[in-house]
Amino acid sequence: MSRSLAFATDLALRSAEGGEVVRGQRSTTVRMATNPTFRWGNFLLVPEAGDPAARLAEHAAVFPGAGFTAVGVDDAHAVFDEGAWLSAGFDIERLAVLTVAHAVSAADTGVRPLRSDEDWAAEGRIALELEDAPDDAHVRFTRLRTAERRHAVRSGRAVWLGVETGGGIVATAGIADAGGGVARFQDVQTSVAHRRRGHASALVAAGVGIAAGEFGSALFVLVAERGGPAIGLYRRLGFREVETQVQLSRLDAPTGLGA
Repeated sequence: MSRSLAFATDLALRSAEGGEVVRGQRSTTVRMATNPTFRWGNFLLVPEAGDPAARLAEHAAVFPGAGFTAVGVDDAHAVFDEGAWLSAGFDIERLAVLTVAHAVSAADTGVRPLRSDEDWAAEGRIALELEDAPDDAHVRFTRLRTAERRHAVRSGRAVWLGVETGGGIVATAGIADAGGGVARFQDVQTSVAHRRRGHASALVAAGVGIAAGEFGSALFVLVAERGGPAIGLYRRLGFREVETQVQLSRLDAPTGLGA
């Protein structure tokens, strides 16, 4: 059982998307073999940050030639030597984990489940639109992520919602059953041209209602950047921060390739 609510729900999401979760004595390995460049689909979950050199070696042994190292710390309030990790070339992300345990109110702006290939293509287009000049590799990655989300929906473990305006999907969000009465939101996103119209609020409110009805969920989890544009919206909807998710990652040149 994970000590971090964020990582417990992350593991449920990766499993629903077709990933493999292997729990060992000292760490948990998460692997999405069909999407090897997805850092937070191919990572080590460890009880404490520990020594960066040791974690580099552990990750390399499990994911040889990956081109990156990704380590999650399974502690809701992790304390560790951040200087040592920064000196080893790692980025440190401390994400806010927010929850709500009641219905959320927002105006319905046209929310419905994604159904068709066209709906899902729109989901991918919105994701790419939010990136700064995505290259071919990122386009492939985005297509794989869309396929993984569709897998979670087909398995009955998630619902992906969209807002339809003018005959097309302009905003999307996923809500997944994480087990134990807990549901996790994923990738609340709105096309740039359709922001500030209440679509994100409508998606979250609808997701809470659907997860309560279809999964029997009573606790709803969101993870957000503390300095990002969305966290204020989530707080206005009633979500409150309960813990911090620590992600440690480093990009490296794949084995046999130049930088």
